[in-house]
Amino acid sequence: TDAGGVALYSYAEFDSVDNEDCYRLMDMCDRNGNRDGAALRFVAEHLCTRPELQKLLILISDGQQPITADLRGIKKEYEKRDVILFAAAIGDDKENIRRIYKDGFLDITKLEELPKNMAQLVKQHLK
Repeated sequence: TDAGGVALYSYAEFDSVDNEDCYRLMDMCDRNGNRDGAALRFVAEHLCTRPELQKLLILISDGQQPITADLRGIKKEYEKRDVILFAAAIGDDKENIRRIYKDGFLDITKLEELPKNMAQLVKQHLK
């Protein structure tokens, strides 16, 4: 966010997977302020239009988001629409993420465990 509003960046899309995705993903970086709610809502709406029966949305956040009630509301809203939302916590504000996402909290303090934990999370929700 900045004086101009909210900017959302897409690094890889559902239907346009290519050999360059990994490079675009590696190019991700922090940019000014947080608007987790706006980003979550945008991605969840996009996900709701998908034909797949199971929808899993994983947010990686530093927890620097002061509007916790808004984020909890968004989580509940999209769970009613069959979107399973998890938030993976990085940084020092893990407890804030745990408070917001409750059962959807994933601690990724040890980044070397991220691939294994993500695979387990996806497997747990495959039906």
